[in-house]
Amino acid sequence: MILAAQELFLEKDLSGVTMKDIGQRLGISRVTLYKYYNSIDELAFEVQMKVLEDLFGFIEAQKRSGSAIEKMRNLFLAWEDFTKRSPSHLRFIGLFDHYYLEKYPTRELEEKYKEFIKNVFPSQVLLIREGIQDGSIRSDLDPAKTSAMLANTMMSMTQRMASRGNILRVEQEIDPGDMIFQLIDMIMAYLKSEAPSI
Repeated sequence: MILAAQELFLEKDLSGVTMKDIGQRLGISRVTLYKYYNSIDELAFEVQMKVLEDLFGFIEAQKRSGSAIEKMRNLFLAWEDFTKRSPSHLRFIGLFDHYYLEKYPTRELEEKYKEFIKNVFPSQVLLIREGIQDGSIRSDLDPAKTSAMLANTMMSMTQRMASRGNILRVEQEIDPGDMIFQLIDMIMAYLKSEAPSI
């Protein structure tokens, strides 16, 4: 059900899909669909949460070894790999961000989504703290703020590359993957401690 909804949202945009459309795609009635979801917004939020779970689950599952700064690099490389493997997930996140630009449709969905976000984001805060401790990451960084900035930066770049990468390849004559790798290098330079790690 979630995958069918995601495909339809990507085909027609969030504003162009109805519960009837999704029911038809699944071969079920609207009445049956309403037994699972109260609205198209509720279904869109379920798709968004599934997409984010897939993304961050993939990132977190990647093998990590070495210092905290090396583990951080592995996380970002996994993000780039996920973007190549599942560009439709990143395109959906961009669609969701655009559609729910100013506010959420209900207080209940807002609260549910906020709670979900608190629990789904990767353990970057812990890695930044670990890096400050092991000397591989700058000690002047606020772990929570830095983690949020890094997650939003990677999300923005990977959404753009997943949505417009082929156009940008022609317009700017650079491979989208190369742009993501360059961003990862910039992030690593920003995070890296000047002091030798112990």
